[in-house]
Amino acid sequence: MICNQKSALTTVATAAQTVTANGFVSFPTNNLLTGVSIKHPAGSTSVNLIQGLYLVTLNADITPTAAGDIGLNLIRNGVAVPGAEATVTGATGDTYNISFATLLRVLPSCCVIDNNAALQVQATAAGTISNVSLSVIKMA
Repeated sequence: MICNQKSALTTVATAAQTVTANGFVSFPTNNLLTGVSIKHPAGSTSVNLIQGLYLVTLNADITPTAAGDIGLNLIRNGVAVPGAEATVTGATGDTYNISFATLLRVLPSCCVIDNNAALQVQATAAGTISNVSLSVIKMA
């Protein structure tokens, strides 16, 4: 019997997906989804978090459509999370592995303030994303 299991999510997209500049990565498969503080319908681009401290990690292969900078950013409620990004200067057709990790605090909500966090992974330039894994663990 598993009791009081912390909320955790690992969601993946192993198949290649083409993403436009400023487009969001979709995650079709939830390998693990436990607890009640993290919500992610398989196939969605958004992960929803309620009150707590979370560790968020991302690992992905990225192939730029054109030479130049390309990367992935973590977006929280429509705003880029400082430091939660990975960028490479790439050549057209070459594949690069990128990753980042960050801690996020989600404050409690009340009847007049909704502090829940909606997270998305956004591409900074057009490219193909594959073998992407996003993990979110509620620490406290």
